[in-house]
Amino acid sequence: MLAKKRISFLKTFAFYILIFFIAITIVFFAINLLIQPQIKKNLAVYSQVSSNFGTRFKIFLKNFFSFNPGVIYSHQLASVQNNIFLLYLDQFKWTFLISILIFLISFILGNFLGIISAYKLNKSYDIIFSILISFLGAIPILILAILALTNAEIFGYPSQFIETNRSLGFISLLVPILISSFPTIAIFFSKARKKTSEILQSNYYLFAKTYGLNKKQLLNKIILKNLFISELNLFFLVYILLFTITILIETIFSIPGQSLFISFAFKKGEIDIIMFYFSFNFVLLTLILFFNNFLIKKLNPELQKNSYLILKNKKFKFKEVQHG
Repeated sequence: MLAKKRISFLKTFAFYILIFFIAITIVFFAINLLIQPQIKKNLAVYSQVSSNFGTRFKIFLKNFFSFNPGVIYSHQLASVQNNIFLLYLDQFKWTFLISILIFLISFILGNFLGIISAYKLNKSYDIIFSILISFLGAIPILILAILALTNAEIFGYPSQFIETNRSLGFISLLVPILISSFPTIAIFFSKARKKTSEILQSNYYLFAKTYGLNKKQLLNKIILKNLFISELNLFFLVYILLFTITILIETIFSIPGQSLFISFAFKKGEIDIIMFYFSFNFVLLTLILFFNNFLIKKLNPELQKNSYLILKNKKFKFKEVQHG
């Protein structure tokens, strides 16, 4: 049994590795074709990069397997930071901060409102919040960002990111983070409302309620556990969505994140920077997807087993009371 699990694990891991290399190969040649005009314009890059795409690909693979991020060709950027990995991390800190704050706000608020709506299904609270959250989630972020910029002076908040002052810097991030949270709040709200409603109407929940679990125990042991498991498959989707949203928000509000990093690289034809960016993020995405699926497979049977044991234990106690 253990050997079969190991073989299954290795097969799954090998599958993700294969998908990764197919994707990165396609991206490599697509990007090289796309930025060839920029490479020719930038003498610093053009003079040091091979004109043959096959040779470039061999160099890329060699760098990838030797954990070498590559070379920064532009003297302007190399004079500030000549290590691509350190440059990436310096820009990534803002992207990570924004992404994690959006995720936490969305996950907590979306689930909280969704669970309450499920308890008050088809009542005025549920109808109002369902319409409001769906409406806000459907508005394009670009429109919300433009409205935020045009009304910044009226409401007195910074229209652009302020890096020099820590307190003002945090305030200047609040508006971009809040407007970016609407789509992901809507996703978690919809999932939490639907799943909680299904749980509340299930025989499993009614059994647990009948056999003595109080409201707090029902919420913690049944609703929240089942809801978390059901939302694991959303995390990858939300990560992709946040990845896109943060690039847009950073560009609009002048936040020095990955959008600045990648736009400079494309403008200057910095092929090594671009490929490091995509390779690193592809590795990250592949790992997230792999561990996400692993957790779903691991926790689902465990949750079902725990649920069965809870009900079995309660049934046993109930029979004891009857016979007693």
